[in-house]
Amino acid sequence: MNNNKINILVVDDEEIICNVVTRYFRNEGFNCKAKRSAQSALLELQSHPYQVVLTDIKMVDFDGKWLLHEIRANFPNVVVIMMTGMDDTKEAIQCLKIGAYDYILKPFNLEELKMAVFRALEHKRLLEEKTIYQQKLEQKVQERTIELVRAYDEIEMTYQRTLEALISALDLRERSTGGHSKRVVELSRLLAQKLGLRGNKLVYITRGALLHDVGKIGIPDSILLKPAPLTEKEWEVMKIHPAVGYNMLQDIKFLQPSLKIVRSHHEHYDGSGYPDGLKGKEIPLEARIFAVVDAFDAITSDRVYKKAKSIAEAQKEILRNVETQFDPEIVQTFLKLPLHKIKKLS
Repeated sequence: MNNNKINILVVDDEEIICNVVTRYFRNEGFNCKAKRSAQSALLELQSHPYQVVLTDIKMVDFDGKWLLHEIRANFPNVVVIMMTGMDDTKEAIQCLKIGAYDYILKPFNLEELKMAVFRALEHKRLLEEKTIYQQKLEQKVQERTIELVRAYDEIEMTYQRTLEALISALDLRERSTGGHSKRVVELSRLLAQKLGLRGNKLVYITRGALLHDVGKIGIPDSILLKPAPLTEKEWEVMKIHPAVGYNMLQDIKFLQPSLKIVRSHHEHYDGSGYPDGLKGKEIPLEARIFAVVDAFDAITSDRVYKKAKSIAEAQKEILRNVETQFDPEIVQTFLKLPLHKIKKLS
C-alpha cells in the first residue's frame, strides 16, 4: 500500500493528541491533517478527500458521534475510527452500531493505532471491490436481461409471422374470405380494449382471432369452396372445423390460452351453437367477443354466395340476434365503437 496516497484526518480538541498523532502518521508516509472540532473537521471533509478519520468522542459543542453521523450521511466511503477513554466504551460501542469501523482506547499505542488504520483501509478496499463487483454484476444482469428480452421478442415475432403465413395460406385457399382473418384480428383487439382487456389477454385474443378458422384445413374443397348454400349434410361436416382446429393446436403450449376462440367462436348465447352447445357465460369471454366481430365481418364482406351489406345493416342484424346468438353486453359495447375506426377496418 502506498501510504503517501492515503489522507488521514485527526479530530480531537486536545492539541497535544492532534500534534502527536499527526506527526507520527506523517513520519510513516501518510498525508495527515488535524482539526480541533467536529464542525471544522466537517468543513475540511467537504473541501478535501480523506480515506480515514480518527476522531475523539467527547469534544466541546459537537461531539464525535455527531461527526460520525454526518460522515455516514455525506461521505459513506470514509472509514471512521473512534478514539475514546476507558469510561467511554459504551459510547464507543454505540458508535460501532452507527457505522464506525473500530475504536481505540486512550492512552493508545501509536503502533496499535497504525494497525487499526491498516485494518480499516483493508476493510475499505474490500468494500469498494465488493461494490465494483456488484455494479459489474448488475450491469451484466441488465445486459443479459436486454438480450433475453430481444430474443424473446424475436421468438414472439417469429411465432406471429409463422401464424400469419399459415392463415394467409388458408385465406388464399378460401379466396372469397380474403383478408377476413386480418380484419377480425384488428376489430377483436379494438372491441377487447373497449371492454377493458389489457396485456396478455389482448395477445391471446388477437392470436385466437387470427387462428379461429384454422380447422377449415380439414374441410374438403367441395364444401369449403362451394359457391352455393350448403346442404344439411355438408353443414354437419363444416361444423367440425372448430374442434379440428382445437385438436390441431392444443399441444402447442404458447397457443393454449388462445384456443378458447378457436373452439368456441360458433357457440351461441342461447346454447344452440356448436361444437359443445355452451350457453351464456359458459362460453368463454374471448369467444363471445369474437363471435360478434366474426359475424359483423361476414355480413359486411362479399362472399361467393352473397353480396356485402352496409355497416348499418350489419349492426341491425347483430341486434336482432342479441340473446340468441350474441352476448347483449358485448353487443352494446360493440355498437359504441367509433364508426370511423370500424369503416377503416371493414
